[in-house]
Amino acid sequence: MNPAPITPREWDFSYFKSDLQGGLVSFLVAVPLCLGIALASGAPLFAGIIAGIVGGLVIGVLSRSAVSISGPEAGLILVVVSSISTLGSFKAVQLAICVAGVMQVLLGVFKAGFISSFFPSSVIKGMLAAIGIILIMKQLPHLLGYDGDTVESLALFPWDGGNIVALLDHAIREVNATAVGIALASLTVLLAWERPFAKSHPVLSKVPAALIAVVLGIGLNELVRALNPAWALSGSHLVQLPVPQSAEEFAGLFTLPDFSQLTNSKVYTSALAIALVASVEALLSVEATDKLDPLQRKTPTNRELKAQGVGNVVSGLLGGLPVTSVIVRSSVSINAGGRTKLAALMHGSFLLLSVVLLPSLLNLIPWAALAAILLITGYKLAKVTIFKETYEAGWHEFIPFVVTIMAILLTDLLIGIGIGAVAGLFFVLRETHRNAHFAQRYTVQGQEHTRISLGEHVSFLNKASILSVLKDVPADSTVEIDGTSSAFIDRDVVTAIENFRETARQRNIELIFTRRGDDYAQTVAQQPHVSGKEADFEAYYKLFDNNRNWVAEKLRRNPRFFETTAEQAPKFLFIGCSDNHVSVSEITGTAPGKVFVHRNVANLVVSTDLNLLSVLHYAIETLQVRHIIVCGHYGCRGVKTAMQNADAGVVTSWLNNVREVMQRHQHELGNLETEAERYRRLVELNVIEQVYNLHQTSTVQQAYRRGQPLHLHGWVYDIHGGIIRDLEVDVRKDFEEYDTIFRYQVAPDGLRKLPGQLHQAPSIYSMNAGGGPGFGSVIAIPPFDNDGTIGVP
Repeated sequence: MNPAPITPREWDFSYFKSDLQGGLVSFLVAVPLCLGIALASGAPLFAGIIAGIVGGLVIGVLSRSAVSISGPEAGLILVVVSSISTLGSFKAVQLAICVAGVMQVLLGVFKAGFISSFFPSSVIKGMLAAIGIILIMKQLPHLLGYDGDTVESLALFPWDGGNIVALLDHAIREVNATAVGIALASLTVLLAWERPFAKSHPVLSKVPAALIAVVLGIGLNELVRALNPAWALSGSHLVQLPVPQSAEEFAGLFTLPDFSQLTNSKVYTSALAIALVASVEALLSVEATDKLDPLQRKTPTNRELKAQGVGNVVSGLLGGLPVTSVIVRSSVSINAGGRTKLAALMHGSFLLLSVVLLPSLLNLIPWAALAAILLITGYKLAKVTIFKETYEAGWHEFIPFVVTIMAILLTDLLIGIGIGAVAGLFFVLRETHRNAHFAQRYTVQGQEHTRISLGEHVSFLNKASILSVLKDVPADSTVEIDGTSSAFIDRDVVTAIENFRETARQRNIELIFTRRGDDYAQTVAQQPHVSGKEADFEAYYKLFDNNRNWVAEKLRRNPRFFETTAEQAPKFLFIGCSDNHVSVSEITGTAPGKVFVHRNVANLVVSTDLNLLSVLHYAIETLQVRHIIVCGHYGCRGVKTAMQNADAGVVTSWLNNVREVMQRHQHELGNLETEAERYRRLVELNVIEQVYNLHQTSTVQQAYRRGQPLHLHGWVYDIHGGIIRDLEVDVRKDFEEYDTIFRYQVAPDGLRKLPGQLHQAPSIYSMNAGGGPGFGSVIAIPPFDNDGTIGVP
């Protein structure tokens, strides 16, 4: 049974403060935009606010996007205007919005969210950069005090009242000194908060810069009003939120759809247009906001379609505009600190509270202060470094990136993305054609070989070029077509290759056509005349398929699995036996990269083995491992071969090290009753001996002298039960006991304690001193350090 996929927590309050800031700042920006979009759509002004509240609260709860914020979006203005013209009333449009929401839910149920995967990342980057440029350009009139274009539609040149050049020209001729002063003060605050001193300050770092900019803007305007009312900003220069005077008037702002229009076929035509545009914009928006997400989380697109659909049903029922995920609001929230869906809920909650409790206060906010916030947001979306990085990635990414930007600037968001996607598709087809196969020829023992390596995607477009290579293959040669890296091979290509097999036999050409996993096995089964050589490769190429399945499973559980694995610094060095076929990660339940592994036959530590000594030096000096484990295993064939004392070829000399262990402990082994017991005990004794050898290496001794924390261990693994047993080898204690008890020299006046320090495994000798009564067998150990030998027995 496959374990359930790991999903992020639905509610994460660890970012509460950051989400509060993100929701607050995006709310301040959203209020005038909601009103402006409603005005441009020909709908009641409050319909934009309703859509903003629903986008924050309803979609915020249902969506699994961590950072996306939904609401009314400028890309839907033309659809709404067209629908009002067709249906004759906004209440009929409300019904169309509800039906569109149901359609979106059905799209999610039928898993249509995959659509967003067809847009290249370069196009998504271009979309974000274009939006950033538009935000910057569209704020320039506001910074100068011209606030006529309150819609902030995502189109730079097509504008109902004139293009951006005309807007700037008009704004320059009508510069408002108060607006310029408020904008400059707000920009100063926003830029100052980006400096290191503000980010590290204990007080300033806790206050959102955008809130300070808005409060400062209100304060400066009210100060000007007090000094000279004629210079103060008012009217369209300020936010204009509806101010109901009573509960009845407030309730009257919400309207029900005209359900009598359910039989009107035009309602469903308008609903289809709303559903398609809103769905595409939502999918592209969450794709873009996922790239902006500092935590790099991925939004489930089918769940997003369902959430957007429910949001549109609710918005239509209450009297709101259609909703979708909005990049501008989302990026403003992320820029202000928003990290989880709580920011969207805060956004919706602030909108609701503002229309109930604070409409008059919000109507004091100058557009100039909000324009400063959007200007900084636009700059972060269209940084010069983004253009530089995309250019360095190559023309196949840079050209679609630039084409997307220019198309969006010259048309609108959806048309621009479509043009960018076409440019991206051209490069995809170009690269696919170029990299569909690679052919090389070489000679093996006088016979011509042609190897054709197929690419990841081989379509019918590549059929002609592959057949062209096969046509030029000389007679009496071998052709190997490697399709193990191909995720898709068009059936036309496979058929053409198999047809070539028949003609190849007539020219004495041996064809080996290998494919990945099950596809390859199926190909072999369908071809009764394949060579034995090709069949031999079936198990080999199955390894590549297993690898791809393993990668897919790891990424499904954790998209950052390989990134985090590459960053790991192991604290364990594992010296095991080549004969133990179970991986260390499986035995110990650790992730790849947690344990540094070295293996050899019979897990030996030999002073002349440069391979092991190099591994040991790197593990201790560079990786700074803290534990070194020598692990043998019951059933070790290397130990078994050493016990049998048979000639096993090259390995015989290597296993002399195990035979020395067996001879050293022949008395203990001889006391055991069965061969199986002796076999198991020799495995354990061999591990203990290798731990002693490890202790006396110069690398380990130098680490001890530096005071580096290092611990040596001896383990035995039971291949039948899977249990690890710690032999509890205490090398330092054992050496100290040897040093204290046995390091004596035979002298005429008796046993004399030897000077120096023991660094090597003790050599124990038994001898008869002779010379009279009182003398018998004594044990003596000569010193092994550099202070010279006093005597040997």
